[in-house]
This record gives sequence, C-alpha cells and structure tokens, in this order.
Amino acid sequence: MSVQNESSPADELDNIILLSADSLRFDRIHATRNGEPLTPTLDELAEDAIEFQPGVAPGPSTRDSIPSMLTGKYPSEFDEYGLPKSGTQPLTIAEELADRGFATAGFSHNNFTARRYNIDRGFDIFDDVSREAREENNRGVWRLKVRDLIEDTSLMQVAHRTNTLAMELLGRSLFLRNEGAEVITDRAVDWLSDIDGKRFLWMHYMDTHHPYLSPERIQQQYGRVYSKERIKRLSQKTRSAQDEITDEDIPEMEYVYDCSVRYVDEQIGRIVDYLRAEGELESSLIIVTGDHGEGFGEFGKFGHADELWDTLIAVPLIVYHPNKPSKSVDGQAPLRLLKESIVDGTGLFELTDSGSEYAYAEVPNYRDELSGVRGTEYKLIDRGGERLATRITNGDEEIIPVEEISKAERERLKKELNRDFNPVRVASDVDRREFRKDLAALGYLDE
Repeated sequence: MSVQNESSPADELDNIILLSADSLRFDRIHATRNGEPLTPTLDELAEDAIEFQPGVAPGPSTRDSIPSMLTGKYPSEFDEYGLPKSGTQPLTIAEELADRGFATAGFSHNNFTARRYNIDRGFDIFDDVSREAREENNRGVWRLKVRDLIEDTSLMQVAHRTNTLAMELLGRSLFLRNEGAEVITDRAVDWLSDIDGKRFLWMHYMDTHHPYLSPERIQQQYGRVYSKERIKRLSQKTRSAQDEITDEDIPEMEYVYDCSVRYVDEQIGRIVDYLRAEGELESSLIIVTGDHGEGFGEFGKFGHADELWDTLIAVPLIVYHPNKPSKSVDGQAPLRLLKESIVDGTGLFELTDSGSEYAYAEVPNYRDELSGVRGTEYKLIDRGGERLATRITNGDEEIIPVEEISKAERERLKKELNRDFNPVRVASDVDRREFRKDLAALGYLDE
C-alpha cells in the first residue's frame, strides 16, 4: 500500500476522473485545422489546470503503457503483458481508491484493456470487450455464440472474408461491438448520475486509434467528409501495406485522425459539463492524457511501432485540481507517476516547477530490447546494445551522433538508461490463440 499524504486528491476530493485517449499525440492539443480548434474542451480545461509539456508514455503501445499507468510500475516490472491477480502487489489506482471508499468504474473497448489481462482489478463496474461485459449488458452476445459455433470450421474462413469486406465497405466489424466515444460517454454519465459519494471513473477512448472513425458532423466542421470505406482503406495501409502509402495519402490520414481527436474532445467535454452542471467540478480531480502517440511517416513509421520517437511517446498531460494553481509547465512528466499523484498527492504535483529532468520509456524486455531516456534536450535510445541519440527542439526531433551530446550529459543519460528489473509474475490465463485474436481485432494481423 502506498504511503498516504494529507494533501492527497483521494483524501481531499470526491471525484477522481482519469480520461485517456488511445494514440493521442501531444501536438494535437492547442492545434487547429482550417482555423477550427481540434481540442476546444481540453484547451479550456488546461487554462485552469497543470499542463505538462509533454507527458511521456511508459512505452509506444497500449500493452506497454496501461499496466504502468494503473500501477506506477515500469512495463518491464511485469514478466509478460497484463497484471497479477486482484489483491496482489502492486495494487492499482482502482484498488487503492476502492479501499478508501470510492465507487469505481472503468470503460474501455481496447482489447488489451480487457478483464482477461486483469486490467479490471478494483473496478465495481468494468465495461470492456469481454464476453462477461457483453453478457452483463446484453450487448452483442449472439456474435460470440455464432463465432463459437463456427470456430475451427470452414464457415469461419467465410466469416473472416465477410468481416474483411464489412470493414472495408462499412467500417464495421461483424465480430466486435462497434461502439464509439458517444456511446461509452452515455454510460459513464449514467453511472455518475446513479452513484452517490466518492467516485473514481476511468475512461479510455478508442476513437483516436486507427482506423480514426468519427461522425460526419465532426468532419463537416473541417470541410471534408470521408466514407468509412475510404478511412478503412487508408488505415489498412498503415498496418499491412506501408510501402503503398503515397504522399497524397498522408495528409488524408492526418485529416481523419484529427477529426477523431475532435470527436473525443467533444465527448470529454460532456463529462466536464456534467460535473460543472452538478456543481461537482470544484470537488473533482480530472486528468486527461494519451496512452501513447501515433506516427504519420516520421522516421519512416506509421501507426505505433516498437520505437521511442516523440511521435510515439510524447502525449498530452492535463491535470485539473480545483485547489491547485493552474500552470503550463515547461517540462515533461512521466505517466508512470499517475498512481502516486492520485493516491499520495506526490508524483506529478512535485514536478510543477520545471517538470522531470529525465523520463524513461521502453518496449518491455519480455518483448524486445528497446529502452530510452528522454532528457530536456536530448534522448538516448538503446537497441540491444546499439545506442542512438536525438535532439529535441521546439517539438521537433532529429537523429544526431551520440558524440554531439556533451560527455557529462551522456553519462547522466546512460545512468538513467541502465535499470535492473525484478518482474512480478503476471497471472494471466490468456493462451496464445486468444492473444492473437486481440491483435487481429485491433487490426495488427489477420485472424
């Protein structure tokens, strides 16, 4: 159990709201397109909040970041993806807050935030893509029953082809729940309305993850409406045909991505507006961030590959605390500090002067040998013993010779880079077949 602090938000405030958006890049906050802001809700919230420039994700994918964000541990402190069974160390934010009398709810439809990976630890209500959630909410159970009946038969091959066609033509899956930000926000607002007393809400929005779908009304604000078929085909190139991406495709990819950012911002606004209307904003901690970024051709990468460029690990980090002065912090802050910030009142709240001098990120060692340290001007990356460096200037990042970094700073970066982990055993019962299904459901490989 973490050491408690008298100024802990968990002690001071009635509501702890953690809002994360999948694949949300840092440079989309306070940005515009065709003169229209992409994130008007977050821009306004940031005026009264602590905003770090930027937040630094523990790694470049959901599998790297989410366990770290919820427990305060580094990704390599687990021996594989997921969390140990409920009640064992390390405790999650939800478990810590439940112990303090908070009602807890989580809403996330990323396959890798599902119960099978024990991400639901500490939540009274957990709305995910699992069979249990579908049965509890009577939503789409028939899809799973049909799938079970035809598994390992020739009909499954037909179903896969039909599903691919449905995704290309309609942007919808036959197998998955096709629920966007508006639907899960409805459920979250209903939950907030039904629960009295202290509440912890975590929402993880998937709309900013490829294929970057958003309602036509959002796209119309920026002047162009894309069919779901066109959006899906653009997205498919980033995952299985990157060599076919043209110079004309990239602006279109960024356009539909930006529209999805605006859509998520709109739905976050509904949560903020609800708290304001109920007179609860001044008793609420609201944290908004992304679990990682997204590439659009920088360094030759699209989507979120196993790399540690800023496009993939630099994310927004806005911390609204009604009793703390607002400030735009000219410095970075690791998302790994979320738990101790919420539970103990330390972490991020101790970095409001100038941020953290160094932030560590990695692809965990059970998956790859890739780690990096982001300093205030330079980043040092280790790829299985091969070192490379980048310079970070005004939001731009360029690869430079390691020798361009002063010897003293190189030594400091190397010291931060060298870490030994004693990983805890993840008690996941997921077999490789189910794991591959989750990868396929998110578009990373064919089922």
